[in-house]
Amino acid sequence: MRKIIIFSLCSFFANAQVGVNTTSPSRTLDVNGTLRVRTQTDQSSNSSYDNVMISDANGNVDYVKKNLLNQQMTQLFSLSTLPSVNVGGSGAVSPVSISNQSVTLTKPAFVIINYSVPVTISAAASDGRMKLLRTHLNVDGTNVVRSSNAYTNSTSTGTNLTGIFYNTGSYITLLGAGTHSIEILGTCFDFAAAANCVQGGNFSGTSFQAHAMYNDY
Repeated sequence: MRKIIIFSLCSFFANAQVGVNTTSPSRTLDVNGTLRVRTQTDQSSNSSYDNVMISDANGNVDYVKKNLLNQQMTQLFSLSTLPSVNVGGSGAVSPVSISNQSVTLTKPAFVIINYSVPVTISAAASDGRMKLLRTHLNVDGTNVVRSSNAYTNSTSTGTNLTGIFYNTGSYITLLGAGTHSIEILGTCFDFAAAANCVQGGNFSGTSFQAHAMYNDY
């Protein structure tokens, strides 16, 4: 009996691996059977893990496949009409708020944001200078997307360019539980007056929407 105990201890220290219901352990603790773990390590940042471990209140552990997790999609807001805001001006023009939506998440979620903002130029420019039509997307006060249209009204491109343009964009981000702001802002330059360039309005194709994707488990 003593020889068997000594042999087992030598084997343990030599291999530094313990197998339960297996004679060829491949990790420090290799369990071939059900498992109870009282302390677990977060591997959420390791992309090579494709199984998600789950446990009950007593530490009994099993897993589900990551691609089988129930993804719950919730619409946060969906707008097809936006306020019409004068955003033109000459020189450096600060972005003007068009729509600022406050959303509340019950738990961390991936938030998907899409927008299509109409930009109206009602008066033809004749100064031959480049015009920049830009729409910003801000999340919690941080500029995350800038969508732009640009043209130069010269003799080769014409000096009578007017009508409706669209600035479009999308953004996906992970936000924590709580209240967040999602805002679109506009700016146009170089225009003689703010009213020469208007962003927003009720036109076909106008949209500003956001959805939250939760892991429902």
